[in-house]
Amino acid sequence: MIEPVDINFFGEFKADACTVCGECLTHCPIIHYDQESAKAEIRRLIAGKNTKKLLRDCQSCFTCNFYCEHKANPTSLILKRWNEQYKKEGLKIRGKYFMTLHPAYPNFRSYAADRMTEEERDLIMKWRSLEPLKGDTLTYPGCNIILTPTLTQSSLFADLDIRGRLEYCCGETLFRTGYKKELLQVSARLDKWFNILKPKNLLVLCTAGTNVFKNVLPHYGLKYKFERITSYIEWLWEKFEKGEIKVTNPLNLTVTIQESCYSKMFGDAYMDLPRKMLKRIGCEIKEMKYNRENMKCCGIGAGFSVDAAYHSLKIRDATAKNLDDARATGADAICVYCSGCLQQYHTAKMLYTKKIPPIYHIIELIQLAIGETPMRLASHTAKNMFWGIMKHHMPRLISPRKFKLPEIPEDPEENAY
Repeated sequence: MIEPVDINFFGEFKADACTVCGECLTHCPIIHYDQESAKAEIRRLIAGKNTKKLLRDCQSCFTCNFYCEHKANPTSLILKRWNEQYKKEGLKIRGKYFMTLHPAYPNFRSYAADRMTEEERDLIMKWRSLEPLKGDTLTYPGCNIILTPTLTQSSLFADLDIRGRLEYCCGETLFRTGYKKELLQVSARLDKWFNILKPKNLLVLCTAGTNVFKNVLPHYGLKYKFERITSYIEWLWEKFEKGEIKVTNPLNLTVTIQESCYSKMFGDAYMDLPRKMLKRIGCEIKEMKYNRENMKCCGIGAGFSVDAAYHSLKIRDATAKNLDDARATGADAICVYCSGCLQQYHTAKMLYTKKIPPIYHIIELIQLAIGETPMRLASHTAKNMFWGIMKHHMPRLISPRKFKLPEIPEDPEENAY
């Protein structure tokens, strides 16, 4: 089982360890500071002053933590300042449509979920069940797999007991945007749910959720203890190694990879796994300019700052830059292993005028290699997300109004909004 690179990676900022060398920010793949600008931004950040770019443009990818030789955790200081800004000012009203923690709160995921195919709706209704688990492992889909549920309709996942719903979100975006109080409320809700189902193990169908359950929520009030928490990436590789996945149709493709933001938290061994699987099914890897620990978020992170407040055009522009980088590799296909990245890429390409190679989730590529036909419904979901954003988000884009998140109740059926 692959463990995180450093158990304190997500700890508080250590002011006494920071030497204001600026090294952390000179490696930022988003803002591209020179040494002196980096030092100036860190000084302002420590002093609690407004920064020129950092608090506005940071995507909370945690790359700066990797390059801090003194392990001062600079990302945590950014999240702290965001939290202070949010408490003081609230969030611009345009961000409301991107909050997804309650069914009575219309949002970009619920809009798409309401317009799913009948097969997709049947799946996510089945996953809502509170009946006892069939075994000792709860397979957790997370918000993004719930929006692309047919990714699980493969012989690869035939024996898994999948449970979840949008309201049992792990709170990953709350963590990456610095909302501490709300993350504590998410932990209370999840604790109540886990104590109903009583799983011994947790298999998580995304890297982000794996990291949040392993390394974040235990510090934000999650009391439920699992014997083992495993990412589906590790789980799939174990099946390859045991000979349980048999490649009958090698793909003979060149593939470039959009990295999951949290993969670097588990080190090189974890980031190697999707590459090993792609090679095993007949793919040659062509790396994008920003990859592995120097990766860039798929684009959604461009909306995480309090100033950005999920500005959809800013998010789209960030994704477009990634699509440019993917095109520059000349690869036959783009591979993602986060279904959130899958949705983000498909949604952004609707306003992207250049020709790009097809976008696949790694599960879909493995399906092709073992002789299965993936359903490929991500474009359908993306269109619904796009038109939901146009209808409910864009009219608020330049509104000066602000709001604050209401309390997240332990019971998701309570209408707190």
